[in-house]
Amino acid sequence: MIVEKYVKISERGQIVIPKEIREKEDIQPEDRLKVINLDGEIIIKVEKQERQAELRALELLKKAKLTEKDWQEIKRMRKE
Repeated sequence: MIVEKYVKISERGQIVIPKEIREKEDIQPEDRLKVINLDGEIIIKVEKQERQAELRALELLKKAKLTEKDWQEIKRMRKE
């Protein structure tokens, strides 16, 4: 399904990606977007990398308020 929306560009060149598209593509704050210029067309691609998933997981772990023992176990498991 193609979703087409119009957005305005701010004075600083910023745009807001419509909520419907952010939700459909699971675009989260701090995600990286690649902007490609193809002879008059601009394409925006979401970089879905394992690193981003790892960063989100670490952020959730930080919010969980784990103990030092928990962190040591996580570090041990990552090394395996």
